[in-house]
Amino acid sequence: MKLFVVTHKEVSDIPPDRTLIGVGNDRNIANVEYYDNAGDNIAEKNANYCELTALYWIWKNVKDEDRVGLEHYRRFFCEKNLFASKPLSEKRIAEILTEYDVVLPKRNRAVPSIYGNYAKKHFKSDMDVCLDIIRQMPDYKNAVDPAMAQKSETVCNMFVMSKKLADEYCEWLFSVLFQAEKIMDISDYDDYERRVFGFLSERLFNVWLYKKKLKCYYAPIYGMHVCPIKNKFKSLFRKIKKLFKRG
Repeated sequence: MKLFVVTHKEVSDIPPDRTLIGVGNDRNIANVEYYDNAGDNIAEKNANYCELTALYWIWKNVKDEDRVGLEHYRRFFCEKNLFASKPLSEKRIAEILTEYDVVLPKRNRAVPSIYGNYAKKHFKSDMDVCLDIIRQMPDYKNAVDPAMAQKSETVCNMFVMSKKLADEYCEWLFSVLFQAEKIMDISDYDDYERRVFGFLSERLFNVWLYKKKLKCYYAPIYGMHVCPIKNKFKSLFRKIKKLFKRG
């Protein structure tokens, strides 16, 4: 098993059993073992594809691992603990994967649905392009609508699963995104919305998971040394503040 942590800058604190993979313009990040611009890669697409350039690199260049994972420099799969974020060790993840097919981030609420939530936050037309492409795939066309109608979603493009499953997912995902890229016009998007293929893939992952019917283990995700219960109260306070502003 190799658990990759994608980063675009220097990271001071990661679990000891993780491997850094660098993306973006800085190719001199301390302690980075791999970069997404080596071998078969799409590193030049990072501004639009975000952590997917690391995922593509893992797909095409990692050949001798039975299981692979992808986390972020500030988000790790953690034990369920209210008072301290304790990243899942490689040993614990291996134990989980004896019972489950995949480790995923705990699902978030998607209001009013995965599709509706994306439409509120980004450009609905981009998602429509991708879903139309998927509807042309005989094995997936019937999964699109029920998957997109779900009221919770897994996001962040994070997972741990067998390399075989990861390869299957990547082949599916990038075939969709590369076709969509030829159709979509993002020339007028600001820097945030130019990350469109990263945003889309977070939601499309849920279509693939819905179709595959995998046995999923959902873990909370936190940064190192975070107090989860403190974060929950902060989040609740922000929601209450928004409600009062609307009122």
